[in-house]
Amino acid sequence: MQFLYILLALFIFGILIFIHELGHFVAARLCGVQVLEFAIGMGPKLLSKKSKKSGTVYSLRAFPIGGFINMLGENGMEAVQGSAEGEENGSEEQNATESDQTPDEASNMETANESDVAIKQDDPRAYCNQSVWKRILISLAGPAMNVVLGFVLMLVFVLVSGHSALGTNEIAGFYVGFSGQEAYQGFQPGDYLYSFDTVDDSNRIFSFAHFQNKVAQDEDKIFNIYVLRKNPETSVSEPVLLENVTLTEEIVKDPNYFKIAGSEASGLQVGDTVIKVNSTRVHTYNELAYEVMNQGYEPMIFTVLRNGEKQEVPITVRQVTEEGIVFGELDFILYRESHFDFVTVVKHTWYRSLSTVKMVYDSLLGLITGRFGLSAVSGPVGITKTVSDAAQMGFLNLLYLVTVISINLGVMNLLPFPALDGGHLLIYLIEIIRRKPMKKEVEGIINLVGLIILLTVAVLIAIKDIISL
Repeated sequence: MQFLYILLALFIFGILIFIHELGHFVAARLCGVQVLEFAIGMGPKLLSKKSKKSGTVYSLRAFPIGGFINMLGENGMEAVQGSAEGEENGSEEQNATESDQTPDEASNMETANESDVAIKQDDPRAYCNQSVWKRILISLAGPAMNVVLGFVLMLVFVLVSGHSALGTNEIAGFYVGFSGQEAYQGFQPGDYLYSFDTVDDSNRIFSFAHFQNKVAQDEDKIFNIYVLRKNPETSVSEPVLLENVTLTEEIVKDPNYFKIAGSEASGLQVGDTVIKVNSTRVHTYNELAYEVMNQGYEPMIFTVLRNGEKQEVPITVRQVTEEGIVFGELDFILYRESHFDFVTVVKHTWYRSLSTVKMVYDSLLGLITGRFGLSAVSGPVGITKTVSDAAQMGFLNLLYLVTVISINLGVMNLLPFPALDGGHLLIYLIEIIRRKPMKKEVEGIINLVGLIILLTVAVLIAIKDIISL
């Protein structure tokens, strides 16, 4: 069964690569550029077929770590140009040679000269002869396709998740945390109190004062309480029932057992609408939860709308440490959206997708600043394992992870680093500013250095992922 999940992960990874390269391919064809090869994977070819109409070779290669399209004149005219006479003579000689070949020999030869096609210096099919704006469009199309796919998948995710998963940015209450360092009557470190007796909203615990009053008013002091506890396998907080728990007013007042939420103690109030976390604008529960996680490792400033006026509230939330990295933890409750309609779904799709894009850049910034170590980075091996694990946890987990990976793939490829699409875009922007193209020799050296660096990093990450399997 595990092997099937790995195959599913590889298939999904291949689809995301296919979508990326399809963007480049379609843009190239629309711009009139001849595509010599459309490849999924890297390394030796496993399968290939040449289109009789377009001359493009479609291939599947051995290593599922990427893909590419090879365009005519992609590396400049010096490697492909030839005189018109040379083309004609060359074509005649090639035809004569091919007529003497067996079908198998012809098949083996059909891609051998893909990069040796002779063309005129002003051939409109050559990538290097396109205007800078067309080259920008072709480079941009691949990452754009991944980002667009991510937004579409996010829409599906929001729809499938349903109304209960759509929260606002308005405060409805606060979690009461168990502050003991050891288990007590079923409570465990890290638990949040959720509700009495049942998990419906009518019995929710909305504040520390609410919890105190409930205990004070009960005669026998024995309760059935649901707590939110993080599942170690999924890292998702789930309701867990604790039966016949004895609680007294003295125990409740003792901070060694239960503690008021940091956000409530900081002055946040029920009815506040959080519109900014530090300088970051938030519109939904998911945006707010992410920003608290990402920025809550230190005190934050919330800008809230309270009684129609904006106020700034210094906030400190509970912190958690995972794999040596400190994160903030949401310790307050937010109202659910009142409607589950088209406008609401689009709103949450849009802002959750934007938050995912921001997450990619925040992660990169964390690597640069040293907040995150290289252990937090995964390559194809690690991603395959993560996708496989998510598939075993259910469709929604898998769908969300694939959505994030698709957006991540698009955004990371837009980084202005040599050999990435963003590196090509940077070179073309420099060309626009200088009003003349960069020398192909210089561009080739820049991309080669960037490729060597990327491959070196990829190998190191792959080794790390394999060791951690």
